[in-house]
Amino acid sequence: MAEYKRVEPDLDFIKGVMESGGDTLNRCYQCATCSVVCPLSTPESPFPRKEMLWAQWGLASKVSGDADVWLCHQCGDCTAYCPRGARPGDVLGAIRANAIRYYARPRALAGILSKPSGVLGMVIAGMVLFFVAAALWAKVTGEAFPFPEGYVEYHKFLSVVPIDIVVLPIVGLIAWACYLGVRDFWGDIYRGAGLPLSYNGTASSPSFGILMTRYLWPAIKEILSHERFKKCGQTSERVKGHLWALWAFIILFAVTVYVMIYADVLGNLWPKAGFHTPLPLWHPVKIAGNVGAIMLIAGIWMIKTMRENKTREGILSSSTQDWILIWLIFAVGITGLGAEIIRLAQVKVLAYPVYLVHLGCVITLFVSLPYSKFAHLLYRTTAYVHQHYAEDIRAGKAGFGLEKPGRPAH
Repeated sequence: MAEYKRVEPDLDFIKGVMESGGDTLNRCYQCATCSVVCPLSTPESPFPRKEMLWAQWGLASKVSGDADVWLCHQCGDCTAYCPRGARPGDVLGAIRANAIRYYARPRALAGILSKPSGVLGMVIAGMVLFFVAAALWAKVTGEAFPFPEGYVEYHKFLSVVPIDIVVLPIVGLIAWACYLGVRDFWGDIYRGAGLPLSYNGTASSPSFGILMTRYLWPAIKEILSHERFKKCGQTSERVKGHLWALWAFIILFAVTVYVMIYADVLGNLWPKAGFHTPLPLWHPVKIAGNVGAIMLIAGIWMIKTMRENKTREGILSSSTQDWILIWLIFAVGITGLGAEIIRLAQVKVLAYPVYLVHLGCVITLFVSLPYSKFAHLLYRTTAYVHQHYAEDIRAGKAGFGLEKPGRPAH
């Protein structure tokens, strides 16, 4: 006699997907056109057909344990060819938005940062925090507050020391939240792939050295070149905008680290040696920072324009979370560049407020890493690593540190 298994749909999951832009989910009738036309789908693991079925049935645990959800780049090809208008790419985008909330720790922050009012409140809270730090720093240094005397120099208003005192604890907390999310995600997708568990029933993971050299670095190289994005048909023009924004972040991160070492470490070790900001306009690091800011603004504007055009064409739909991230990144770029231009113009009454807004936007963007669409950086990279790691396990390739146990697959 055939055995039957009762399916208990997770209605909250279905509701969350539909509210996040996947309201066309129920139109799918499993024709598999989406998996056939997808340039990234493989015969071994075709998507998004199976994800559409699992989502219709409300199988939240199956979907959350499926790495293929993150291998989808929402290129729009499946939506363009779907005979029922089920918009599979948008549905998978909605599933990813729900997954980000699911893995967020604490989850309340994901709810706050999924709303424009929450993001604005976070920016204002960041500004207040830095304003208080600036006031305390003025007492320590004896500078006039809120407008230091003389030329506009942001290090007089708020040095890197109080900035670090504010930022570093936040960096630590966000890094821990990112670790927890990736750890839980790894356990889910490992079990979802049906891979063999370690001797103690946990999901295995490669040793650190093997992880970095054999899996993570190749994944990073693929992301830096956007190889999979380039395969997308309907939204292929977004590659340029994504690459500009990605490389802008890398440049600006490098500039930030340099300035922190230059002004914070060297400047405090040898205060009279001239290690202070602002750097001269012709300084290579200053030039790199300005180029990075321009690339960031231009790249995010390309992405915004692409989304607007593809929305009009019916190829792509954008959720509130998409627009929040776009406008937040744009705000970071425009306030950073604006703060420099206003400083050069020596408009003191505008310079310090704009600088505060910039700092508030920057800290909000960083805090949003594990809680907003920005988390694609974490989970898509993890999915890339898992894809190649799973291939090695199935191929029986031993000697790569596969025996190391990880977190229990739950």
